[in-house]
Amino acid sequence: MTAVDDKRAPCLFISHGTGPFPLLDPEQQAFREMLRKHGSKLDGVKGILFFSAHWETKQPHITMGDEPGLYYDYEDQRAVLPKEAFEFQYAAKGDSQLAIQIAAQLRHRGFKPVLESRGFDHAVYVPMILMRPQADIPIVQMSVLRGETDIESTELNIQLGQAVESFRDRGYAVIGSGGSYHDFQAIAKAYFENKIVPAGSSAFEDFLESAASIQDPKARAKALLGWRSHASSYLAHVEGSSEHLMPFMVAAGSGGGHGGVKFDMYTYKGATMSQYIW
Repeated sequence: MTAVDDKRAPCLFISHGTGPFPLLDPEQQAFREMLRKHGSKLDGVKGILFFSAHWETKQPHITMGDEPGLYYDYEDQRAVLPKEAFEFQYAAKGDSQLAIQIAAQLRHRGFKPVLESRGFDHAVYVPMILMRPQADIPIVQMSVLRGETDIESTELNIQLGQAVESFRDRGYAVIGSGGSYHDFQAIAKAYFENKIVPAGSSAFEDFLESAASIQDPKARAKALLGWRSHASSYLAHVEGSSEHLMPFMVAAGSGGGHGGVKFDMYTYKGATMSQYIW
């Protein structure tokens, strides 16, 4: 496998875990320690283009504000979540000029981007509180794209990643934040009822690692477009609910001509969640 290109800003995929609980749950100390030790991967970057699984749109949406603040995107669960879930702070700046440049690049590539005011959702602040608690890197959050089918969504998000890849040459990291495993119902039962996630999804992790490692970007995209041909994909991402995999597709699209490397993995009650770098 070709080594990750250290002449460009990095491109990462992060499995950000189970809502706000990675920051709150005593049982998830191993997850916190895992992400903390990888914060140095972002040393020296000028800013981050950050793609969230919790923001799905038909066309790319981009945060515009220089002082975005946080958006507690699980507000509808306030009655059942601990109050601490609504007290997180993360003071990273936005970058309105970078947002404008991203929008211009996406228009050039045939997209119709939308600039808007929006705070960072938990796909951003959960991993970043752990990786960069000093909040020293400006972030422009972006949506992932929703197609009519899982495969159309995959194609659109690979293209989106390809469209922003050149920002890596200017010192900006690309991060996709979602989950290599995400069955919401199974995870909820695991957390609230102490159940174990059904076995079988680990085979999908093997597929992702194999596809990510492909050096040729066209061959990588072709392999990833076939992800639903793997039976284990339906265990890892239930049909019609693949949004947590789409940040992986963005990251893979931005990977360029280098194979991706799985640099760490966390297992929670049988659910495996992996981290990648290109």
